[in-house]
Amino acid sequence: MSESHPTRAGLIAAFFTICIWTGFILVSRHGGKSVLTGWDVTALRFGVGSLIALFFLPRVTLPPYKVILLFSAFGGIGYSIAVYAGFRLAPAAHAAVLLPGALPFATAVIAWLWLRQKPSPAQRIALLLVFIGIALTAADTLSHGEHLSGMQMIGDALFLCGSASWAIFTLLLRRYPMPPLTAAVTTTLGSAILYLPVWWLFLPSTMLHAPPAEIAIQAAYQGILVVFVAMLLYTFAVRRLGAQTVTLLMAIVPGLAALAAVPVLGEPLSLHTMAGLVAVTVGAVLGARSAPIKTLQPVQN
Repeated sequence: MSESHPTRAGLIAAFFTICIWTGFILVSRHGGKSVLTGWDVTALRFGVGSLIALFFLPRVTLPPYKVILLFSAFGGIGYSIAVYAGFRLAPAAHAAVLLPGALPFATAVIAWLWLRQKPSPAQRIALLLVFIGIALTAADTLSHGEHLSGMQMIGDALFLCGSASWAIFTLLLRRYPMPPLTAAVTTTLGSAILYLPVWWLFLPSTMLHAPPAEIAIQAAYQGILVVFVAMLLYTFAVRRLGAQTVTLLMAIVPGLAALAAVPVLGEPLSLHTMAGLVAVTVGAVLGARSAPIKTLQPVQN
């Protein structure tokens, strides 16, 4: 096989990964506007995802219970509850900035405070740009009326909490390295076991009142495409193209999602948010170019 074939296959895998991650923001915001509660979307993610995880379970070796609990708390339940609640309050463009856009910033800050890993001078410039993007997004929120501004501010804060939760999960993956499929099975199954009984018994649900098509869309996208298909495609792309190349390609997700939200969701894109998207995209590219390849981790949703 010629060298061009693996490269072409890697680019195809990266393209579909970008599509799924972009779609995650659009589909999740659509779910946030629907009858379903954020608790319901989280339940669909883990309920459907756990069925697929059970299929792959014989092929993996699960880590100790402590690791399962940590992965489920930060990479599963904590992330999902925060972001799906945020999608009910803030627009898709804000999610694009504050989830994939702010993730490198959150990861670097937590690594700095927790692991004493200081970023390089080039990475500090990249982090400053990402911080500027976050500040511009906050400025867009504050420019609205008092009631809408308050709601969006809570949504933005939830997105940042979700980004911080995933950043901790990323650092946990570095501390407890394992194949991506094992990490996905571990996180999904652990989250389902811990979350679904609590949701069923105690949390508010509108599942019985939601249209079947809405339930099917969220179940298929959140539980299948996001949790497993994107992870497998990302891993394949990294093997064919290299981690640094793929990470640079993924830097277009925030801008693509925000632009797509205009025609798909009918959400206008303000000048503040556009400037914020440019800042976080440039920051993500600079950060990826300056990061050692061994430290790059798959970014999942």
